[in-house]
Amino acid sequence: MYSPAAERWQDPDYTACTAASTESMLNTISSAGSAAGFVWHATTSYSTQESILAFERDNMTMLTTSAGTDPHGWRNALNYYGWGSIDAGVYRDAAYGSFDGAAKAAVSAIALTHKPVGILAHSGGHAEFITGYQVTGADPATGSSAFTVVSVDLTDPLRSDGHRDTTVTYAQWRSGGAWVRFSQYLQTDSPYVDPIDGQVGRTEWYGKWVIVEPVK
Repeated sequence: MYSPAAERWQDPDYTACTAASTESMLNTISSAGSAAGFVWHATTSYSTQESILAFERDNMTMLTTSAGTDPHGWRNALNYYGWGSIDAGVYRDAAYGSFDGAAKAAVSAIALTHKPVGILAHSGGHAEFITGYQVTGADPATGSSAFTVVSVDLTDPLRSDGHRDTTVTYAQWRSGGAWVRFSQYLQTDSPYVDPIDGQVGRTEWYGKWVIVEPVK
């Protein structure tokens, strides 16, 4: 699904990884064709990124003393800017008890919905997303889970990382360098109950592998 014209770097705002990812992910969906109820108009503007970040911070469960936003804020921005409501239910945050479970869920979500999947990297401190995958075994687009992930196509909104549509092997994604590794969520600064799913983020996510995945 990757489209070079869809992407923007988050720079110069180093707290805006989720907002830049939201903008790029929605642009990617737009470039792939119309989605049911989709209201987003493609743009790569910095001002839109900053508006998205402000919305995320107004609709998160994280302490306002922390920079950026949490998975609830990121999820809410994708649903609101993409489908007009934080209750749209197109994207959800999800926590998995193993790396393999999260990796397979992310690949399945791309295959079944043709939408990018957000990844909480750097122990939950940085947002990235994936737009493609390579597997062996069954085709995940059929709904089967009888496949093995070989690699994913990763984009990171931070310019210094330089990752746009970068092929990352399963081993690199699981235990490679910090800028490609998908590690367990270790942030503890989301203490409030989320009105959408009723969860407290630091309880829901801590020690797990967290993604923001499309479900329809």
